[in-house]
Amino acid sequence: MALTRPKRSDELANAIADLIIERNLQPGAPLPTENVLMADFQVSRNSVRESLKALQALGIVEIRHGYGTFVGSASSAALHPWLLFRTRSSGSSVERLSELLEIREILETELTRRVARTDNAELLKKLSACVDRMRVEGQDAATADREFHEHICDAAGVPLARELVGLFWDVYRAVESVETVAPSPAETAARHQRVVDAIGSGDADQAEQSVHAHFDEVRDRLGTGPYRSPRAPSSN
Repeated sequence: MALTRPKRSDELANAIADLIIERNLQPGAPLPTENVLMADFQVSRNSVRESLKALQALGIVEIRHGYGTFVGSASSAALHPWLLFRTRSSGSSVERLSELLEIREILETELTRRVARTDNAELLKKLSACVDRMRVEGQDAATADREFHEHICDAAGVPLARELVGLFWDVYRAVESVETVAPSPAETAARHQRVVDAIGSGDADQAEQSVHAHFDEVRDRLGTGPYRSPRAPSSN
């Protein structure tokens, strides 16, 4: 029996995505051919191709010319061009960078609190190795910085957070290089070492404060105000 015929190209793209989910097709699995999709949804070849291209841009499908169309990995990398464009084009880049930092801070604060409460000897070893690499200026120092935050996400057991934090980190770094002066390797390493020490203490509150201090120092370079934690005690 034919599926419901979509009325617009975006509806067709959503319908194809739903088909992938309903059939439990895994990344790398082949999609039905264009002819089958045309028959199932009662649409033209052009409509199918436009919808597949839209899904390809999102990483939901992968078009291999001469071989067919396959389920994609749908990684957060597909969002990178959109977020980078939004950060660079919408209002002040500094304000947009501040937004990225705040989102990262909200995520990483809770993740760091979680790992501080656990047996984290292996995590501390990985984080310390990253800090050592940060002390030597160069591309590997930047890679170590990114990996540092990803290790915390991994240890917290939240794969989606790892993807989002990595995405925000990449976009922030791309725009920051234009807006601010990069810190010295020693400064970068010191900021991250304080987070390592706080996690090692096993004190979740101390770990949280170390994350806030880390991001406050980054915001100092942007010239924006410090983040105000909702957990901060009242002055009354």
